[in-house]
Amino acid sequence: MKKLVIIIIVLSFYGCVGTYKQASFVSNKAYIGMPLEEFRKTAGKKAKIEAMEAGYTVYRMSDYDTWTGALIDTKFFYFSSEAKLYKIDGGEFKQNRYQIQILK
Repeated sequence: MKKLVIIIIVLSFYGCVGTYKQASFVSNKAYIGMPLEEFRKTAGKKAKIEAMEAGYTVYRMSDYDTWTGALIDTKFFYFSSEAKLYKIDGGEFKQNRYQIQILK
């Protein structure tokens, strides 16, 4: 009886691990020029629309720790108006640097 209980507990923990597609899995399968429909099939329902502007659409996916549920990483997938993937990043936007010279 103890063995059966242990097997059930182990299988329930094993079944909970990896039940969703992480952003790292999807970003490894994604490629530049990938059609939006293929991305949706690969990502499933975990890809959420972050921004939808004229000319581009941005989807967001996050990696979570399997055991604690803590947020590990976030990936952004950028699609052009032709529904083709053109950029994948972690959401870091390069800021413009301005140098101001004070004249007296």
